[in-house]
Amino acid sequence: MERAAARSGVDLRWHSEHWVAELRAHGRRCHVVGYNFPLNDAASALLATDKVATSVLLSDDGVPHVPHRLLRWRPHESVSDMAARLPVPVVLKPLSSSGGRDVCRAESPDRLLAALSALTTRYSALTVSPWMPIRHEYRVVVLNGRTELVFEKRCAGPRLEAGHTDWDDGVEWRHNLKLGASAVVLDHPEVCGPLGGLARRAMACLGLAFGSVDIVEVDGELAVIEVNSGVCLERFSRQDAVCHAAAQRVYETGVRACFRPR
Repeated sequence: MERAAARSGVDLRWHSEHWVAELRAHGRRCHVVGYNFPLNDAASALLATDKVATSVLLSDDGVPHVPHRLLRWRPHESVSDMAARLPVPVVLKPLSSSGGRDVCRAESPDRLLAALSALTTRYSALTVSPWMPIRHEYRVVVLNGRTELVFEKRCAGPRLEAGHTDWDDGVEWRHNLKLGASAVVLDHPEVCGPLGGLARRAMACLGLAFGSVDIVEVDGELAVIEVNSGVCLERFSRQDAVCHAAAQRVYETGVRACFRPR
C-alpha cells in the first residue's frame, strides 16, 4: 500500500495498527479498510460475504457456479436430525468466512455428524455445497470490468485425477494459500480469457467494481466457487518476486482508481 500510494502521488496515513489506510489526493480523502477499497457499494460488498446470497444471484443470472444453500437448524431439531437431512459426500462452510476457515468435508454419515456437532457450536448458520473433485482452482482479480490478475492456487496435496475421489485425512484438499497451497501467475490468453470472462460475469452479477473471484475446474468445466469484495494478496505477494510484482501492480491500479474523476 505504501509503495502503491507513493508511485501514484497519493498521501497515505495509517490508522489502527496498519488496518485502516487513509488516502489523500486531489483535495479528496478515502479509506481502505483491511482489504476493502472504497470502490464497491455497501450492498454489493455485503452480498459477496454471504455465500448463499451469492449462489442465488449467480444461479438466477445463469452464471456457472458451485451451488451453496443455507443450513439452519429448526427449533428442537437435534444435530442427528439435521445430519439425516443432508446427502453425502458434502462440504460444510460457515455462511461468512474466508481463507478455508472451518471448511469441512464429510464423505460418510458419521463424518457429517461429527462436523455438524463441531460447527453448530460456533456458527448460527452454515452453507452446504456438494463435494466436487476439483482439479484446478484459480483466483481472478477484476477492476471495473478489466482482468488485473489471474493465478492458479495449487493445492499442497496431490492433484485429483478425473473421476477419482481422495478421502485421505492426511492430504490437504483445500486450495488456500494459508493452508500450504502455492500460487502460479498465469498470462496465457487461452487460459486467462475464459477465466476472466467468467469472473467479470460474476462481478457484474453482484454489482462489484473491484474484487476477486475464485473459479474451479471440475470435469473440464469452469464454475465460480466464491466472490470476494476484498482483494487480499498479502500471502500471495510474499511467495516470490513474480507474485510480489503482480500484487504491487494490482494495488497501484486500485489506489489510482480511488481518485479517478467521478
